Amino acid sequence: MKRSILYLDDEVECLEIFKEMFGDEYDIRTASNLNAARAALAEAPADIVISDQRMPDIEGTEFLREVAEKYPLSYRVMLTGSAVVGDVVREISEGVVNLFVSKPWTEQSMRQMLERASASFELRSKVHMMRQGRAPNEKKEVPEQS
Repeated sequence: MKRSILYLDDEVECLEIFKEMFGDEYDIRTASNLNAARAALAEAPADIVISDQRMPDIEGTEFLREVAEKYPLSYRVMLTGSAVVGDVVREISEGVVNLFVSKPWTEQSMRQMLERASASFELRSKVHMMRQGRAPNEKKEVPEQS
């Protein structure tokens, strides 16, 4: 099963390049503004959420904070060309951002990030299911009705 990704960036060219590079391996949805990103997540949560830091209508960290609250299992990635190190460290330590990727990114750096994000999401999902008392691939049984 392909991992699902939501990528928020106001630079449409970046979204198109990303989808072209990784669309065969991942189920990718893109959004160029906050409303489109929120709508996409409301329709179907994403395993991996990638956001550019500098957006016209919201800072990427604010968006990823929303995602962390509503979809805590998601793996959250921040892209930025100019980040203040202290801000990035704070967001990572608070669990809002799981990984930071510098822009401009390369195919290799993005591929490595996606592999790491996929593995981390898989582990989070297994831990979550085990905490609920189910094996990772076990379906929840519905009691018979009499």
